Amino acid sequence: MTGTANEFYDYNDNLNNIDLFSAWLFGNIIANCILSDIDRTGCSVLIPKNQSAPSGKFNLMIMSPENSERLHTVLNAEQCWQDNKYSSTHNKIGIKFQNIAQDQLLEINVLTHHFKLPGNTNIKCSLIKR
Repeated sequence: MTGTANEFYDYNDNLNNIDLFSAWLFGNIIANCILSDIDRTGCSVLIPKNQSAPSGKFNLMIMSPENSERLHTVLNAEQCWQDNKYSSTHNKIGIKFQNIAQDQLLEINVLTHHFKLPGNTNIKCSLIKR
């Protein structure tokens, strides 16, 4: 029983999953998105047509390029444009980053290099409305 309690507390401390669960429960997460490109100032994201793009500020959760189950970084962001006719399955939005720290810039650089490699895989991401 003690091991289970410790795992529960570690789980919540590391990922702040109570907030994530609340966001999911109340419809504040836009999931199954795809990061289509990124640079130091912003990125573009493909959002499934059955989900609406966020208005205002939100958090962009980017998963690891190597393991789509592992979180790579979370960035403060705001939508700056939207293309509702991008494809029959996805809308595309342009995102501007807000208050990016130095360590987050390093993580963005890793992702930028990923897109330059031939045969790269899609990077999953989610948007959490604030």
